[in-house]
Amino acid sequence: MRNFAFVIGGTGMLEGVCHWLTNEGYDVFVIHRDIDKFESMRSRGIHPEKLFPISVDYHDDKALQISFRKAIKQYGKCPDLIVSWIHNSAPNALSIILKEVRPRTHPWKLIHVQGSSSFFVKENTSIPDSCEYRRVYLGFSLEKENSSWLSNDEIANGVIKVIKRDFKETVIGTLKPWSRRLS
Repeated sequence: MRNFAFVIGGTGMLEGVCHWLTNEGYDVFVIHRDIDKFESMRSRGIHPEKLFPISVDYHDDKALQISFRKAIKQYGKCPDLIVSWIHNSAPNALSIILKEVRPRTHPWKLIHVQGSSSFFVKENTSIPDSCEYRRVYLGFSLEKENSSWLSNDEIANGVIKVIKRDFKETVIGTLKPWSRRLS
């Protein structure tokens, strides 16, 4: 049986995750807003035939629900893995997606990638019983007197490490000292 994944943010900082998943045997549906960016990302992979576009702005709740439902119907089953990088400006997007994968009888994973400030906020996402929830916080890099945001490769490699090692919660980069964080 083939593995099936959704990646939200796959044409940007999670591109490396998409390519790694296809190398691991996954068929990957990539939620994106720009088909040209998706096609460019797809062309850089070893297995472009395993990358499928879902062209939708996840800020549009109804369009997201319809697109996600259509992809599940097209594939014939719910995803085994969802890797989600959704900006706080779309507060309903993740819950809409999670409603579409209920009810499930077999376990599946959600890798929930969040910005550094989310580390200090109480998360209240309702997770289905069959979901193995993993949380990833994006910190920053710190070298001597300078700090910088993480590169797309650092982020993708950190998320891949979470998937491989099954970390329940992790920080990529650092969150300390918070006063050194770029604003």
